[in-house]
Amino acid sequence: MPQTPPTLPTLPLHLTLGAICWLSSPFGLQCAKNGLLPLKGKKLRQLSQNHENEQLQNVIQDEAKTRLCEMLSGVIRYIDTPYSRTLPEAPVVWRRGAARLLDYGQLGGQDIENPSYSGKTVVLFVPSLINRYYILDLEEKCSFLRHLVSQGLYPLVLDWGTPSAAENGFDCADYVTKILAPAIDFIAEISGQPISLAGYCMGGVLACAAAKLRRRKISSLALLAAPWDFHAPEFASFVLEKNWQAEVEKHIAGRETLSADVILSLFYLADPFIFEQKFRRFYGLNPNSEAARNFVSLERWVNDGVPMTAQVARDCLIGWAQENLLANGEWRVAGKKITPPPASLPTFIAIPKKDSVVPPSCAAPLARVTKHAHVVRPSAGHVGMIVGGRAKQELWLPYSNWLQTIDCN
Repeated sequence: MPQTPPTLPTLPLHLTLGAICWLSSPFGLQCAKNGLLPLKGKKLRQLSQNHENEQLQNVIQDEAKTRLCEMLSGVIRYIDTPYSRTLPEAPVVWRRGAARLLDYGQLGGQDIENPSYSGKTVVLFVPSLINRYYILDLEEKCSFLRHLVSQGLYPLVLDWGTPSAAENGFDCADYVTKILAPAIDFIAEISGQPISLAGYCMGGVLACAAAKLRRRKISSLALLAAPWDFHAPEFASFVLEKNWQAEVEKHIAGRETLSADVILSLFYLADPFIFEQKFRRFYGLNPNSEAARNFVSLERWVNDGVPMTAQVARDCLIGWAQENLLANGEWRVAGKKITPPPASLPTFIAIPKKDSVVPPSCAAPLARVTKHAHVVRPSAGHVGMIVGGRAKQELWLPYSNWLQTIDCN
């Protein structure tokens, strides 16, 4: 799949944030030394201990300049690195509007014209609405979906696509009732069996809703870094006063979609300096190493976002984030309140320990109220859990083994 030249739409934002941080560092550290601010970070403490007050400004300015140069060098190397995603795409077996259903089970070497589901667990993956599905199939050796095929399972993935005219008025409930639920109906019919449903990030919330609506056609549910309680401590600064909520709603209402660039900027604001850290880390890698290639492929995915429809943006930014409808049991789809999975539905929940997108305190409340859930806690972050160096040991194998275990019971 050829890729367009790389873009970094949030680069101006990060340069601004970095400049503010770096230019204010000498003053901030001096305040910390005087007990006016908490001093965090091993390197800052060492600087404070090893240098007299009059030396601090020059030392910190040199450190800031080094970090800026390393970050920009990493950005330039990324932009100059040739890359194209060449993995063959799985066959498309169903469409609805902009959405496509990709059948990864057919990559298992069987007759494509007459795929056989006999004796195999059929799994439907539901990604987020705002990120491309192929994080689940990033590289030949870094593919959750192809791992499941290798384990004798039969995975499919729902590619939401970019909202078309047909979806422009959709809210999250519409995506469940008009695309996800019909996709489940289609798979259950052609496979002749209930299916395992797996949702990643926002896809986990949508999968929860679909499981409620299509319970008889769902054999198990997996929720991977799925958000639930948006009034978690890490999100406290994002809970707005009513007048500011009204301003956000007014901004959303004036457009058909919220652009991918705006959405990506909102995610980065949750951890403003992750951009600097990762590009400085990339600059330190051997440009010809597998780690460097993995960084480039992942960063291409990060910057290949999907816009939100206005109503989806309203659901996420106001209904879920501000009103906390999910944790309060007030979000409705097709007239039904979406509640945690029942004890009768085998449920697998993954809560990555270093997740800054869906912090553990946001995802954990769902695990606590889902009776008999099988919970794993990968050591990585939100994306590293799916494609990181320990993804196979900490998520892929635990999930595929769990599926095979419940099938035997």
